[in-house]
Amino acid sequence: MLTKKLLMLPFLLLIGCVTNTEEIDLPSSELSFAGDIQPILSQNCNNCHGAGQNNFNSSSYAAVMASVSPANAYNRNQVVPGDADASPLVDKIEPNPEFGGRMPVGGSLSSAEINAIRTWINEGALNN
Repeated sequence: MLTKKLLMLPFLLLIGCVTNTEEIDLPSSELSFAGDIQPILSQNCNNCHGAGQNNFNSSSYAAVMASVSPANAYNRNQVVPGDADASPLVDKIEPNPEFGGRMPVGGSLSSAEINAIRTWINEGALNN
């Protein structure tokens, strides 16, 4: 009898994981810069960063990837392909950034928008 109960344990644990009804807002993989990321940047960042103000240029893929944070702050590219946690862009759009205030000024991105940017960067920040 004990053997049957032990054999059922992994199955019961699996059911417990599968039946979790909490929704998680995760963007699909292989996000497109042009279709998914640039619209977020255009709508939320271009008013202040469309021409490269304040060490970030949100106007195009090339401009985003060439943007470098100042030496007295992060001192690296705003986007670190493959590593959203090391990307100053992500730090600035999430609560309590390491340097300065949260972006965009006077507002914030939705969790879905932040997750999309994080996912795009973690997927390699491709120009697709």
